[in-house]
Amino acid sequence: MKALTLQHPEATRARLLSLAEEIPGAWIGIKIAGLLLLLEGQRSGWITDVLGLTRMSWSRWVRSVNQSGVEALKEQPRPGRPVRLNKMIQKSLEVHLEKTPMEYGLPRARWDGPTLVVHLKKKFGVALTVRHAQRWMHQLGYRMKRASHVYLQGRAEEAQKFRRRIKKTPNVGTA
Repeated sequence: MKALTLQHPEATRARLLSLAEEIPGAWIGIKIAGLLLLLEGQRSGWITDVLGLTRMSWSRWVRSVNQSGVEALKEQPRPGRPVRLNKMIQKSLEVHLEKTPMEYGLPRARWDGPTLVVHLKKKFGVALTVRHAQRWMHQLGYRMKRASHVYLQGRAEEAQKFRRRIKKTPNVGTA
């Protein structure tokens, strides 16, 4: 197999280091570090082992820099539908989930999917499905539990009063 090399004239050590200072972020730093190691003459297999990368992603990075220059390392906008719960809503939702739904005028003791859907619609104007709301709760660190039923135990005094009342009640309709 042929060794990977950087061939684009813009892919120099100085340009890569200046790019590292321009753009914050861990992935861009890993990409730049790997490309710097490649420019220093390190083998691709060693670089992927050291940086914890797959050979496929490493090959894609080198190929994209060879085709488009170091600008290919910058994060591109991703296609797809934007997230409905932006960062501001997510942070305030974390605070809201720490309180009970009753504090927000909802007749529930605990948060669940349907309750969260109603809350998001009222407070933020965001419409989600129940399952999507449950996923957000899970992402924020909340786990769904099955509903638990607790049977109330009667008091001994009340039980005795009830028995006395039953004994005093005349049997109507028996001959």
